[in-house]
Amino acid sequence: MIPSFSLSGALRRASVLVAVAAAVLVMGACGGKGPAKPAPPAKASPSAAGVVLSFTGAEYAFTPPTMKASAGKTTIRFTNKGVVEHDFVIDVLHVKILTKPGKTAEATVTLTAGTYTFYCTIPGHLQSGMQGKLTVS
Repeated sequence: MIPSFSLSGALRRASVLVAVAAAVLVMGACGGKGPAKPAPPAKASPSAAGVVLSFTGAEYAFTPPTMKASAGKTTIRFTNKGVVEHDFVIDVLHVKILTKPGKTAEATVTLTAGTYTFYCTIPGHLQSGMQGKLTVS
């Protein structure tokens, strides 16, 4: 007797094997380590022109939302990663850095000890939570 062979059954088994192999490859590519950890917040970094504080802005938040720095000459660098115009403002220090989407701009100031609020003055952005704190010691 000749064993029966079902083409549709063979195709189903092959499809299951392909699906299992694909799942194994995807899990291996992901490293199997669970969800990715968020990037650490930006830190003040020294440069030839003094310390540089780097911030990014997008709809409707700054990253990092808080930062600590030392008093002295400091460059504040603001990168707009959003799809609309944003600015970075610290009223007391007379800092206003306006940037278009995908652009970076900076201002150099002399920081004195205190806690400063920075925010975006584009209408509706502050009300949507686009603000943060800079603590200088």
